[in-house]
Amino acid sequence: IDAQRRVKINQDFVDIRMLGSRLEDIFKTANDRVMFVSGDPSLPFGEVATVIDIAKGAGIDKIGLIPKPLEEASQ
Repeated sequence: IDAQRRVKINQDFVDIRMLGSRLEDIFKTANDRVMFVSGDPSLPFGEVATVIDIAKGAGIDKIGLIPKPLEEASQ
């Protein structure tokens, strides 16, 4: 999730309203339903939590958070 609250899956922007169905499509044949989430440090955590909730609703079993390096987050 970038500072403008745009959601990307790999390098493709995805409308947050379509995120659940897009994740279902991606993971429908996957045995391991693992996803990693990274949010811009300027965002409130609630924005990231919304994406996590959508992913859980789409059947993602494990969700990891990717923190920004401290020097990058402080800029």
